[in-house]
Amino acid sequence: MTLFQSIILGIVQGLTEFLPISSSGHLVLFQNLFGMKEPMLAFDIAVHGGTLVAVLAFFYKDILVIVKDLAGDLRKAVASKDVPRAGVLPQHQGLWACILITLVPTGIIAVFFRSWIETAFSKLVFVAIAWLAMGALLILSQRFSKGQKDLSAIHYGDALWVGLAQGIALLPGVSRSGSTILAGMLLGIKKEDAAKFSFLISIPAILAAIIMDLKESIQYFSSQTTIVLAGFFAAAVTGYLVIRWLMRIIQRGHFFLFGYYCIAAGLFALTLTILS
Repeated sequence: MTLFQSIILGIVQGLTEFLPISSSGHLVLFQNLFGMKEPMLAFDIAVHGGTLVAVLAFFYKDILVIVKDLAGDLRKAVASKDVPRAGVLPQHQGLWACILITLVPTGIIAVFFRSWIETAFSKLVFVAIAWLAMGALLILSQRFSKGQKDLSAIHYGDALWVGLAQGIALLPGVSRSGSTILAGMLLGIKKEDAAKFSFLISIPAILAAIIMDLKESIQYFSSQTTIVLAGFFAAAVTGYLVIRWLMRIIQRGHFFLFGYYCIAAGLFALTLTILS
């Protein structure tokens, strides 16, 4: 991989990780266009680390409040009495537990279907089909975008369903942000809050994915430091800008428009598969 390819793939990751168009699908597509036939899981970890930094930077205020709420609950459990938690808004109370619960179905899918998921990364035809399905669901989302529940109304059952959607999105071509936001909207959560919850649960999910594959990738990182850092920073900067843009799009009710892009991308990938 060249430095130019690293930056391009980092930008692609930053653009697509949070947009409902599948970052993994685009990485597979561009790796095919660049002639990289083998899965690039090590580099994939680096650019995912960049998008993790983007989420932490954009939602740092919410994250600090959630951490403060978690610390208060832990102190309460140890002290067996109420502990005042100044600055913790009602919508953030107990949200840390829901965020962690989403990891349960996601983790089960990641562990038990890992080999199958990794195999899917080398099959562009699978990505194409997943894109087409994702596009259809996004277009249909116009019909269930009138939810009234905010973050404070999210319960453990909602978290499990959203976590299941996140687990399915481990497959390339299935958007993590798209599937989790759609799941939240289907559960009656306001589209803006469904999007925020999707971004917040991406933090432990991305971190867990990095930890799972980090050991196997240390050698690649040490031998390709410049390339890895270039992709990392490209993904971080691009990802931060994309989050700001996407939140505005969701507020305006234009989330479904990404469905048409997914269908176009799916047809393009399918054409490449047929011609190759």
